[in-house]
Amino acid sequence: MEKPYGEANRDRPPASRRAIAERDKAAPAQPEGAAAGDSPAERPSAAPIGAAQVERPSAAPIGVAQVERLSGSSPAITIEEPPPSAREHVTKPLLASEALMEDLAPMRPAQDAARVWCAVVGVGFLLFGGLSVAGLRPDGVVAGPPAFVLGIVALFTALTSVSYRQRAIAMVVLGTIATVIGLQSSGPAVGWGAARAVAAIALPAALVFRSRYRAYAGARWLLVAAFLVALPAFGHAAAQLTLLDPHLAQLGALMVILAVLSSLTGFMGAETTGAGSSLAVAVVLAFTADMVIGRLAQLSAFTPRDLVGVLSAGLAFAATSALTSLGLFQILAWRLAADARRIDLHRPENDKDGRDRRPPSGGEWLT
Repeated sequence: MEKPYGEANRDRPPASRRAIAERDKAAPAQPEGAAAGDSPAERPSAAPIGAAQVERPSAAPIGVAQVERLSGSSPAITIEEPPPSAREHVTKPLLASEALMEDLAPMRPAQDAARVWCAVVGVGFLLFGGLSVAGLRPDGVVAGPPAFVLGIVALFTALTSVSYRQRAIAMVVLGTIATVIGLQSSGPAVGWGAARAVAAIALPAALVFRSRYRAYAGARWLLVAAFLVALPAFGHAAAQLTLLDPHLAQLGALMVILAVLSSLTGFMGAETTGAGSSLAVAVVLAFTADMVIGRLAQLSAFTPRDLVGVLSAGLAFAATSALTSLGLFQILAWRLAADARRIDLHRPENDKDGRDRRPPSGGEWLT
């Protein structure tokens, strides 16, 4: 007899029904469209049939592979900005106008060179003092203590921390005192010796100032004043060449005339330095050679003691002249640097000396 639907299931043994229930519990049915490799935690929970499907964000973070698999495209890459502490500190760039201004009108030129030169001159004075005490210099023991004092003061000026102006003034004072002491041994030619020393100090200082402040119109006026100061020494050298009897002193006079005439390149335009620094060294060496050759020409016999005395006097003259000239240049730089910086760097139609280089109205440049 055929049983109604459902009664046949009731006739099954309880064990069969229990096995079917355990199998269904162990492998629940997957929703349609779910991936075979997804874990239960990644599948959305089943909702009752007919209920509204509400998407809920998952509490666990979604990996990159899951985003690629769900969206079908590569995820957007976000670059985190480093914290402000890790950013590189960027300093203010140096403008071209500032670099050009420092080149045309420096505020403290040759500051380190002044300290080095003071140390060198200080050691030289101590050495000359030792030679005087040993009796190898003409003045003997009398010239020893002043040389020691000047050497100690020069070393103190080089090693201590003083201002730019104070060191420049100290250099001029030391050089002047050493020059006066050296002139005492010149004898009757002390007047020409003083003229030589003044020229060897003023002309190199003006040449160096002209080369470092080439766009400053006042630098050429300082060079004119230096030429006027050096005119007596130049005239004395020219007079030496007019003598009919040739002698050794004329060689030194010729070197002085060539050095002074070469310094006329300082009056060139602002586009060039006029080789002022090199000519300044040449002027000091030329006047030193003139003094040494002149003294050697006066010697009747070349004894070792006389040679040491003449050569040491020449070295002392060159060192003190260079020291005083460098100090005078720094005093001029300290005093006139601010005025020399009043240059309009943004007017190409004007020359650096301030003269108007624009063509006439409606005209063109002449070539």
